[in-house]
Amino acid sequence: MKNRKLQFNLQFLNSFIVFMILFALSPLPLSAKASSSSSNLFDYVKENGQSSFEEKGINELDSAIFAMLSYISFEGTAAEDSRNGVTFRELSNRFFSSEFRYSMRNENWDIWQSCIRMLETAARCKRYEKIMVKGYVNLLNEEEPSQFSALVFTLAPTLHFIAFRGTDTSIAGWRENFLMTCESQTSSQKLALEYLNEWTSYLPGTIHVGGHSKGANLAIYAAAHARPDIQKRIASVWNFEGPGFSRNPDMLERIKDIDGKIKTYIPETSLVGVVMRSFDRYTAVKSDNHLFLQHDLFSWHVNGNSFESVDDLSRTSRMFDSTMNATIANLSDDQFRILINVLFDSMEDSGIHTVQDIGDNMGRFSATLAKACVFSDKETRKTLLYVGKCLVKNFNASVKEEKKRK
Repeated sequence: MKNRKLQFNLQFLNSFIVFMILFALSPLPLSAKASSSSSNLFDYVKENGQSSFEEKGINELDSAIFAMLSYISFEGTAAEDSRNGVTFRELSNRFFSSEFRYSMRNENWDIWQSCIRMLETAARCKRYEKIMVKGYVNLLNEEEPSQFSALVFTLAPTLHFIAFRGTDTSIAGWRENFLMTCESQTSSQKLALEYLNEWTSYLPGTIHVGGHSKGANLAIYAAAHARPDIQKRIASVWNFEGPGFSRNPDMLERIKDIDGKIKTYIPETSLVGVVMRSFDRYTAVKSDNHLFLQHDLFSWHVNGNSFESVDDLSRTSRMFDSTMNATIANLSDDQFRILINVLFDSMEDSGIHTVQDIGDNMGRFSATLAKACVFSDKETRKTLLYVGKCLVKNFNASVKEEKKRK
């Protein structure tokens, strides 16, 4: 009888987790991108490409472009030169003449294709063509596993942007986004701090730092741990939907020293930027895409020299925010790791390798997750049951809160 009750509870947990995912997916399918006549980052570059940074200073759109360009692998292009670097136009020419770019087609081809299209488009514009690109580094440790990549854009002799690479649409990358919030310092964060400290000794004048997804998390971490003299030189820390630090009390204290410099942008249906978010101030942005795919900055709407903002997050994002963060707050780091690993192991075992795969593999994922819940070890089952109770409680609370808004 006891085993039957346990099995029923675990199957209920599985059903509820799948329901939560389907609830989040409910607005529209993941596979299609909505057609829209709204402007995007490419339109901004085309319309402002003839204005230099002296004529029109760096803004949130330029910062988003630099953050996304950090996803491109620039091995062998001379961007690895620690002092001199190469001009943006020459970097583009060398990249497109390199055989290496053909080996980069992977499961994240759609987003990567947008990044290289932006490289080609911006390189033909007065605003970007003479930017010096330098300091490119790409380090991979498969044992941990961890990945770190960054580069420097020198816009003028005394104006620089340090961009940290984030994760892509791969499930492995999303797993890292969640798990890194459990650590007081990850290897990537340590490398980001070392990179910032090193490069500020080479770069005179004003520094901007930023990134997308994990890259934003690295930028904030490095800026918050930098020496006071370096922090004074940092004009802005650009956070494009990076996961927060709410499970790290020491980090929350350090953020106070740079809080006024952090500029946070999340899409209207944010599912990454609201996870353990550390900031009450943010700009919610209109997007052509839906759910997880709103994580792609190229889908964000542009209005003039800024992103097109919306008054509030979507209902899906608000409920995901309140349900997940209230649940996560009640979990120990070990419990949180168990939950994330069970979910993402089940996704990968179900053939889900990118967020685009979720919609077509939901049935297989449900069955795989059910087996994982029932046949896991005692400690894992105990943790999953506790998580299930918290999720149900907090989801019901979020439903009540949404009813009050009507």
